[in-house]
Amino acid sequence: MKLRQLRYFLSVVECGSITAAAQSIRVAQPALTRQIQELETDLGTQLFTRTARGVTLTDAGLQLQRDAVRLLSDFEQARQNAIRAGRGELGTLSLALPVMQIIPAQISELLRSLRDALPDVSMTFSHLLSEAQLPLLRKGRLDAGLTLFRPPNDPELAGIPIYSAGLGIGYPSDWRWPEGQPKRLKDLIGRDFVWLPRHVAPLWHDWVIHAFHEAGFVPQPATLAANGSMMLSLVAAGMGCAIMPMDVHVPPNVSLTRLEDLTLTQDWELVWRTDNPSSVLHHVITVVRTAYEIKLGNVT
Repeated sequence: MKLRQLRYFLSVVECGSITAAAQSIRVAQPALTRQIQELETDLGTQLFTRTARGVTLTDAGLQLQRDAVRLLSDFEQARQNAIRAGRGELGTLSLALPVMQIIPAQISELLRSLRDALPDVSMTFSHLLSEAQLPLLRKGRLDAGLTLFRPPNDPELAGIPIYSAGLGIGYPSDWRWPEGQPKRLKDLIGRDFVWLPRHVAPLWHDWVIHAFHEAGFVPQPATLAANGSMMLSLVAAGMGCAIMPMDVHVPPNVSLTRLEDLTLTQDWELVWRTDNPSSVLHHVITVVRTAYEIKLGNVT
């Protein structure tokens, strides 16, 4: 039994006669008659009762009609699904997000763009530090991640810039500053710091420590935190001050200010492995490029 024969069969049912069906689907009547006969022979049963006025369905024909309609519908759906999957409109996507208490507006807008463009893609999200994302991307356990510190000139990874945030100092609002609010890193000498252990975020750690070296001192961390969200919570609890993005949402008992000589920025990218074959990922890259008006030459 072939799909073509089922289509011919349903045409005969719809038209009520082989002659009318042959005219409708533009097939020679003898060829159509032969196809129907081969179908009946293959099934070992008669599908039509022939009369002078045309044909009527037998019980076997009625059953085949119901099943053929469903089967051809499923076949067309399978065809469309395969086409859409090839375009990246169906499938799955695993995406890592930064470890933050509140996702910045730029990332929220990105996620909305993806949801609007890919309503039938199943997305799985995880919160991971940048250093934890990179090995998972390389191993194919993540499709993409919003991350910092992509290694420069690494042919294995590519990225699209999403947004940048300057860094400042967050400290308990009840701290007193004899010489006024801190303006430079050296104004923090003698203060307790909340810090990330180097093994948690080595690149971030070295990056910020270098800025302090340039200012002439090295901060002594009084408290270590597992991630940025915990750092903010510990600052709010009065455990010390911490370097944090200026766009972070701080509670009322935390003050956040810029420092003149802290010129570092956090440059967030959507990063993926260059040889990832996922059609969904390729569609995502196109959507993000369009949403952020980024030309191909800016993706490195």
